[in-house]
Amino acid sequence: MSDPCRLLSGVFPMLVQICLALAAVCTLVYKRHKERPRRAWIVWFFDASKQAFAGLLQHMVNLAFGVAFAVGATASECAWYLLNFCISVGCGVVILYGAMAVYKNLVDRFNIDLLKSGEYGKPPSWKPWLAQLLVWGFISVAEKYLTAVVVILPLHSHLDLVASMMETPVARYPNLELIIVMVLAPAVLNAVFFWLIDNIIMRRRPKHDGHDDPRAPLLDDDSCCCVSVGRNSHRT
Repeated sequence: MSDPCRLLSGVFPMLVQICLALAAVCTLVYKRHKERPRRAWIVWFFDASKQAFAGLLQHMVNLAFGVAFAVGATASECAWYLLNFCISVGCGVVILYGAMAVYKNLVDRFNIDLLKSGEYGKPPSWKPWLAQLLVWGFISVAEKYLTAVVVILPLHSHLDLVASMMETPVARYPNLELIIVMVLAPAVLNAVFFWLIDNIIMRRRPKHDGHDDPRAPLLDDDSCCCVSVGRNSHRT
């Protein structure tokens, strides 16, 4: 009988997790390419890095929960990781949307410019980015624990049966199961999750806010000034 699939054993699981991180980054790059108007690269980086930091924290919590929930259970760590991941994505978007709605309301009410999500000043500064990074990381991890306490722990025995059924077809192939659990399924779920969360944390920009030229949001303030000076010189 093959050894059960494990999340943190050997080089192969580490390589799989690197692929998962790359898939998440590619999703956010593609999303920026499709959005209109596009965020400046520095603003996109600030927004994306908040998700990357929170995603890393959430991934670590998911790994810990996958190992913890598998103790004394029928399903393996990998099956529990995937099930926990699916539940967290479904519940997480709803919880994070509500949390950010309350957060934005409080920030606007008390006019805390430093914590206005997606706004980093002109020119963009690292101070509001760092403050928002830490707040978003805390909210994201709190969501994981809330989901675990409210949903997973009360239904642990029932969910263990579901996790066991999920992994039955690939239980004899732990490396294949690891790829499915850590790359294929999370790549799809992360793509949806990161896309939706990026819409929640980014600053809303009207489509007709002076950026009629689709290239304009790609330019920073200095470049815009240079373009303006060049045009004025040409006119004279």
